[in-house]
Amino acid sequence: MVDVVGVIIAVVILIIAWVIVSIPLWLAAKIVAGENATMGGAMIGMLVGGIVFALVYILTYVATSIFVQSSVAVIVSAVLAFIAFLGLFKWLFRTSWLGAFAIAILAVVLAVVILFVIGAILAAVGVTVLAL
Repeated sequence: MVDVVGVIIAVVILIIAWVIVSIPLWLAAKIVAGENATMGGAMIGMLVGGIVFALVYILTYVATSIFVQSSVAVIVSAVLAFIAFLGLFKWLFRTSWLGAFAIAILAVVLAVVILFVIGAILAAVGVTVLAL
């Protein structure tokens, strides 16, 4: 029998995590695209972006690995998947290709800064991760 409470807790945790990981993207899009950036758009970007990246990567890898070495197929697939990811940002936040690239880079930088700050706060209050 399915543990309904466990499933509900898992779904709630996934939704909370989805919101949290969307925050750096939203902030980056707000800085670059201004009023075209919404939290809902950032959440859609995180969800659909991951799916688009994975699909383009897999399909491109399968198609290119037939003709070229595996290492070349990996690079080609990653580049095309990233371009597809940028295309989603371009469409979602109504910006240019350069703006989409800036959003992607700035979101990573903001995520690192946010994680560093959270880690510093947790360390300051004595919370350790993985018993380190």
